[in-house]
Amino acid sequence: MPIGALMTAGALVLAGNSPASAAQPVASSSTGGDSLNEAPVAGEVAATAKVSDTETTRQTRKATARAGAKLTPKVKVFSKVTASSTRSGKASSTVQATRYAPTYAAALAEAKAVAKKAAHDRALAAAKSRAGKLALARAKSLAKVRAKAKAKAAVRVKFGNMVIKRAAAQRGKPYRWGATGPRAFDCSGFVIYVMKGVGVKNLPRTSSAISKKAHKVAKSQKKKGDLVFFTSHGRVYHVAVYAGGGKIWHAPGSGRRVTKVKIWTSSYKVGRVPA
Repeated sequence: MPIGALMTAGALVLAGNSPASAAQPVASSSTGGDSLNEAPVAGEVAATAKVSDTETTRQTRKATARAGAKLTPKVKVFSKVTASSTRSGKASSTVQATRYAPTYAAALAEAKAVAKKAAHDRALAAAKSRAGKLALARAKSLAKVRAKAKAKAAVRVKFGNMVIKRAAAQRGKPYRWGATGPRAFDCSGFVIYVMKGVGVKNLPRTSSAISKKAHKVAKSQKKKGDLVFFTSHGRVYHVAVYAGGGKIWHAPGSGRRVTKVKIWTSSYKVGRVPA
């Protein structure tokens, strides 16, 4: 029987020839590592190469999140935001391949080439997968945070617009001390009536008490729908609804009617409800 030489990892091993029908490539993989082993080929020499590769790549993913914000039962907003994120991923792969050729050098060169390509492809695929997962997780997190922020800002705008619309609808109604509407108002009665219409309930009856319950806001940060409390010697004596542009809606006093006017003094503070 003819004898063929089998060389693996530089060692010469005597082995019998395999039938020509066995010269079909067989690929396999295992949990401990990858291998690409060719079936023995009659009359040829075998060589085995083991190659490791590490790849780093960046992937970008997009994610969309939806969030809601609610100020009162009547004022709700839902916002949707899509965010993208790019993240890096790194992965390694080791592949062992066995190839047959007329010479050991040729077999080894082919085995190295096969192992190198397989190690590169698998490491790159794993790195892409890892980077993609990291990017997607970050994109989801960003989208969620931004959607919440967008909804929070939008609900305050919606609230302000609803407050101003209701306040403007009372234009021309007379001032009457102790009145809470809907036909006449005093200053705090007007504010309570307007706020109740957009879902803000249980406000105290006086302007001073309302100022204590409201969340304090810097004058430079006031928005439509905020409350303006006028003060004298540190005490609140009047309350109005901020209309934007330095103007207010209010029930001004005896003998007068609900109207919109410019803020006439710097002696005021701003509050926000609901807090």
